[in-house]
Order: sequence, then C-alpha cells, then structure tokens
Amino acid sequence: METAPRAPVNDPIVLGAPGCVTPLGATLEDTFAAMHAGRCGLRPEPFPGSDAPVHVGRCDETALTGGGRRAQRLLGAAVRQTMSGLSRSLRTLPRTAWVLATTKGDVRALEEGRPEDAELPLFAMRTGVALGLPGTPIVVSNACVSGTLAVHLAAGLIRSGDVDHVLVTGFDEATDFVLSGFHCLHAIAHGPCRPFDDDRDGISLGEAAASVVLTRDPGLFRHGPLATYLGGGMGNDANHISGPSRTGEGLVRAVQGALNDAELPVDAITHVNAHGTGSVYNDGMEHIAFTRLGLGQAPVNSYKGYFGHTLGAAGLVEALVAVHALRQGVMLRSLGATRSVTLPGIDVLLEHRHTQGRTLLKTSSGFGGCNAALVLRA
Repeated sequence: METAPRAPVNDPIVLGAPGCVTPLGATLEDTFAAMHAGRCGLRPEPFPGSDAPVHVGRCDETALTGGGRRAQRLLGAAVRQTMSGLSRSLRTLPRTAWVLATTKGDVRALEEGRPEDAELPLFAMRTGVALGLPGTPIVVSNACVSGTLAVHLAAGLIRSGDVDHVLVTGFDEATDFVLSGFHCLHAIAHGPCRPFDDDRDGISLGEAAASVVLTRDPGLFRHGPLATYLGGGMGNDANHISGPSRTGEGLVRAVQGALNDAELPVDAITHVNAHGTGSVYNDGMEHIAFTRLGLGQAPVNSYKGYFGHTLGAAGLVEALVAVHALRQGVMLRSLGATRSVTLPGIDVLLEHRHTQGRTLLKTSSGFGGCNAALVLRA
C-alpha cells in the first residue's frame, strides 16, 4: 500500500482535481467557457400532462463514457477526471473516504419497476466497486443542500482526524420521476428559469455530476489546489415540507455558522453564489436572508439559468464553477435576470463583472427547511 507523510493538522484544507459534467460541457473548463460566452444549456421538450414544453438541462450522452447504468456513467465521467488530476492514487492511500451527494440516486431503477436497485446505500456501494473507490461510501441525501453539505462533512472528517483525504462526489439525473414531481407542485418555469429577476416564475431542472478531493496535502494535486476550505455551516428552519421560511432564518443561521467557522466578518465575503432557483419564494427568502446578514457589498449570482437545478449535485457543481471563475478574475452574470429592483439591498449580477476578490460564500437551500453554506478562498 502506498503511503505518504501526513500533513500537519494545522495545515489548511484544500480542494483540488475537480471533475465536472454538465449540460454545457464535459469538464469544468468547458462548462465555465460556455457560461462565460452566455450560453444556456436548457432546452424545451414536451412533457406529458403539460400543454407547453418544459426547459430541461441534459448532459451530452457522448460525455458519459464507461459501462454500467446511466447514473453510474454520469458519476463515473466526473470521478475519472478527478482521478487523473491526482499525483497518487486514492485507491492505495490509507485513511481515505468517499462521499456521495444525491437526492434521488439511480431513480431510473424505480421508474423501471426495480425499487430495490434504487436504494441509495446499494447504489453507492455498487458504484464504489465499479469505479474502484476507497472504503465504504458515505451517502449524503439531504434534499438540495446535499452537495454543499457533503463538502462541509468532508472537511469535518479531516478536521476530526478520522481521515486524511476525502473524495466528494455529487450527481442527479433529470428523469421523468423528478420532472413530474416538480410539475405537480406547479413549480416549473414557463421558459428557462430567471433567478433573481423581478419576473421570475419558477425553476428549470437539470442534471450534472461533479467530483473533488479535500485534503491537507496540496502535493496530492497534479495542478495544485483549486480552493481553500475556510468554513461551513448548516441550519434548518423546519418551516414547510417544500416552502422556504419567509424570514430566511435557516439560511441566516447556516451563513453565520460558516462565517464563525471561518473566523471571518461578513464584509470579508467578496462574492455570493446563491441557490437562486428562480422561484418567487426561494429567491425572495434568500434576498431577506442576505439583507439580514448585511451582505449587500458582495455581488450575488445564481447559475441555474445556465443549466438548471441539478438537485443533489447543485451545491458541488456550482461551488467548483464559482471558485474557478474567481481564479479567472470574473463573477458571472445571473443568466435570465435583467431587472431586480424588487430585491433592494443586494447586488444581483446582471452582467459579468471583473473582480480581484477571492472569498466566496456558497449557499444552498432545500425542501424541509434545510440550508447549508460554505466559505471558500479561490
């Protein structure tokens, strides 16, 4: 078994070797380039029971290499990018864990009448074996905060001394089951979603997979770290099974927890990548929370207008794109937002903007009143 000197416990936790597959690209770099060019990955398609098409972000099938079921191929495409970005193999490094963030897992198995194959622990175990991933998988399935929470959990495992390295993965597919659920809630936008726009009217769904490694050893990455983990937090307002708190209380507590963990004042945040689903209530809740927190100085955007809400993958995919963008010196516009005068007190990015700031606040919110936040330095 390959061994390496352990990093001192006071060394910072860093993220690196990102893997990413989205409706806009088969890598993180391709996805960012498409977003910077203003491309939208949402496409109209007919949906049973709807008199109008719905806009969905779907990954290119040619990017889903490898064998197995589509869910495994989607996740595997991101994981293989991460593995190729490492200087040593995670498969042989001791004290390594891996985390899977997802809301639905292989939900196609449920649609095909095989509910036992849709069980998340079973799917994670089979996927780990197929991809040669280390250890017993840890599954994080906490609605739409799963990807963000998985990064926070991974950092906690390293801080506690339980492990030295954690592979964090996240994915979800835009299947008929998922689409019908949101359609029944009357939550789907009439066109591509418009996060933080005055005329927003609902969400668009997408699919994606992402992968990254957290460690205290920057030498593990062939091309150096992507970002430094500064802190994380979570909060639950238990407001409603699907409706966000009208006061933003859970999100306020999650962000305060992340700032306290990072030992930073609120004015140290230079950019906020928000959950920003494009629904009236979610974006309104975030506006209230950000105003309460005094985040008016930090430009805010959402990426869901580019490729939709990718559910359990969203927090991880969006965090990786956001820190990559900051390393390029840019904050991307919140695609679909052209006017945000009904959201006073926050600086919604209506156009791309250059920046020298490097401190990101990533927030996520989900059903059941769950909220999570990360502070990362690009």
